[in-house]
This record gives sequence, C-alpha cells and structure tokens, in this order.
Amino acid sequence: MKPVLLSRAKLLMAVVAMLFCSALYAEDGPLEPTWVKPDVKWAQYTKFLITPLDVSDVKLLRPPWAMDDPKEWTIEDEDLQLLQNLYRDVMKNTLEADGGYPVVHVEADDVLQVEVELLSIMPYIRPGKRETSQGQQYVTLGSGEVNAKSEFRDSQSRELLLLLEGEKTVGQEYKEHTDANIVANLEYMFGNFAARLRKAMDQVHGK
Repeated sequence: MKPVLLSRAKLLMAVVAMLFCSALYAEDGPLEPTWVKPDVKWAQYTKFLITPLDVSDVKLLRPPWAMDDPKEWTIEDEDLQLLQNLYRDVMKNTLEADGGYPVVHVEADDVLQVEVELLSIMPYIRPGKRETSQGQQYVTLGSGEVNAKSEFRDSQSRELLLLLEGEKTVGQEYKEHTDANIVANLEYMFGNFAARLRKAMDQVHGK
C-alpha cells in the first residue's frame, strides 16, 4: 500500500490551523478548543466582527463558603450592561491597537465573527457587599470565576469554525474587593482573551 501524503496546500492549512489554535492557549488557565473544523483557511481572515457579549441566560453561582448566606445573591441589569460595555471596548482596543486587526460591523469573506456567551458567574463576595461586619475591606485573589463559551464563525456563511469552552478566574492578584478593582480584573480578563486572539491571528499571518 502506498503511503497517503498530504498535499502542500492541505499541509499548509493544517500547520496554520495548529498555529491558530495553539496561540489561543495561555499560561493562566486557557479556554481550550473543544472543537475545530478541519481545513479552515484561517489566513483568509484579516478583520473581526465582535458580537455583543451574550449575558441573556447567565447563572449567578455562590462559592462553597457562601452557601449558608441567608441573603439573596442577585446580579443587576446595570452590572450586566457594564460587562457588555467593558467587553466591547477592551476587545476593540486590544485587537486594533498598533496596526492590529480592524473590528468591523459588516460581514465579508475576510471577516471572522467572534461570539462569546457567559454561562455562569461566581463572585467570591456577594454582589454589593464590600466590607465585613467589622467594617474591614475584603481582600481576594481575583474577583470570582466565570464559565464561558466562545464560537468563531465565518461571518458570511455563519459556519462554526472553532468552539472554546471553559472556566476563567477574573483577576490574578490579591486586591481589595472594590468596584475599581472588580472593573480592573474584568478588563484584564477580556484583554487577555483579546490578546490571545490577536496572537493567534499574528501566527497565521506570519507577524
């Protein structure tokens, strides 16, 4: 039996796909590819269409140490709106900065569509609570954890090209549990995702 050899074109596509997917990994807990469509021509994409962060069905979870808290844990609509605004701004700024990749609003054959849905949020401290009963400021390693799903699609056909799912810690340092630090941790998380996405695109374009 003769060995089956990949054509030069197919080999190139396989290498490009491997580069794109491997660049999405990060040292601080990556969202690992759950599924990748074979033979995707990643190099054809030079722009991004970032859909609004989907928070329509996000679940608010309690951490194990707060299961006996008699008070209700809720997340306000304005907090969800803040999440969406931060995601939109950080993604655009990170992807486009310093000659990066344009974020557009119109489908085209060179536009990769990115859809992210937050499945659950687990804050380490009850939302709205900032101090202990003794009036001391909480200090936590990050603000909480999120479980998210990311879908990469061809913007014209809407065909699914790559799926990511996983949990992510919001923040990597010990900080006081303040509104400003919560926002900073969210910006870090979204910025890290956008930076990995940009690195993946740089890999396939040889930058």
